[in-house]
Amino acid sequence: MGPIVLATCLSKVSETAAKVARTLAEETKRPLHVVYAIEPSSGLSGDAAMVARESAKAHQESELRGAVEAFCIRMAIDVDTTTRRILSGSIPEEVAAYAADVSASLVVVGTSAPTGVTAVLLGSVADEIMRRSSAPVLIVRQDLATAAV
Repeated sequence: MGPIVLATCLSKVSETAAKVARTLAEETKRPLHVVYAIEPSSGLSGDAAMVARESAKAHQESELRGAVEAFCIRMAIDVDTTTRRILSGSIPEEVAAYAADVSASLVVVGTSAPTGVTAVLLGSVADEIMRRSSAPVLIVRQDLATAAV
């Protein structure tokens, strides 16, 4: 079976999901992949803007790699054995594609579980990952998981 993929936004919501993903990976002896996806800015245009975006993207990805590593350390995830990736594009599409590429056995993602009109109008990134992923998706709600982890 494939690895467990943790899709993170590096927030408190992701911390709860990270604890669950780490525990599942340890108990099932599966590798853990931690992914952070960023949607590129679309406000710029033209050749000069493209060069500026590429330069900013390289700098941002370097900073994000450090942030993802720090997140893993804070969550007691072994950075020596964990695959970490920065993805660029539509977050649900990129996470689902990555999970398919590595034949993930499970995708773990946190959510703050939007409610009411917000949930109806916007849904959530976690819900969209679940709809797009060919791998099973475990959505960890922060408010419920805190007591269980």
